[in-house]
Amino acid sequence: MRKVIIPFLLLAMVCRLSAQSGKDIMKDPVPVAMFQVTYALELPAMDTKDMYGLTNTLGGGFVYKTGSNWLFSAIGSLVFGNKVKGDRISIFGEGITTVDGEIIGGSGSMSELAIDQRGMLLLAEVGKLFPYGRNPNSGFFVQGGAGFLRNRIRVDFQETMLNTPYVVEGDYQYGYDRMRGGAALHFETGYLYLSDTRLLNLSIALEMTYARTRDFRDYDFRVFTNPETGVMEPVGPTDPKKRYNDFYYGIRVSWNIPTYQRQPEIYYYN
Repeated sequence: MRKVIIPFLLLAMVCRLSAQSGKDIMKDPVPVAMFQVTYALELPAMDTKDMYGLTNTLGGGFVYKTGSNWLFSAIGSLVFGNKVKGDRISIFGEGITTVDGEIIGGSGSMSELAIDQRGMLLLAEVGKLFPYGRNPNSGFFVQGGAGFLRNRIRVDFQETMLNTPYVVEGDYQYGYDRMRGGAALHFETGYLYLSDTRLLNLSIALEMTYARTRDFRDYDFRVFTNPETGVMEPVGPTDPKKRYNDFYYGIRVSWNIPTYQRQPEIYYYN
């Protein structure tokens, strides 16, 4: 319980100190604690491009900007996309599909399946803001860090009493999802704008993520015909020593929700 409470107390303390800075964010460099909602549109490269197409990440986290414009971030994102490379025979193998790549359900008719990409990305980052213009808390920034990336193929279907595709239901789907993951490195550069209102605090950045991944499943259920023997053979156990180079690059837009209080307008009377 103590391990859960202490981080929240530290976070609350940082937010309180930021809110009580008493300085005008449009004129003075101030420490700012921010909650962040972020979305990125990315293209895969290296080994990732052989499996997935255009990819999205949607997430949130916490960002702290010091008075000297250092940035410290902790971000968690969901990874998703509706483009999985290859036809259904390459995804499921020849053992459970028809010659057209369809999967037959329990009633003997074709099952309606949706095949897409799912994953997660966790990051801790450090960066630096370089003010540009009159606002000392807005400008160009660079940021980098490390974390964890995981990807898998998700099979979605409408489960019915008569036509459930039992060959990919429940634990069976783990033999076809090709889940892999590993340590990741992340870099981004862009522009951050902070104002004295909670609504207009945005950033836009170019980013790239590289991960050295491995298979998270011990066995691959797919079966293919050996072209030399003409016999159907399973892919079988995955290689625990094999590593993949997963890479994404794209553009990220973030909405920051700061904890500081808007400075009151000052009026002078004669």
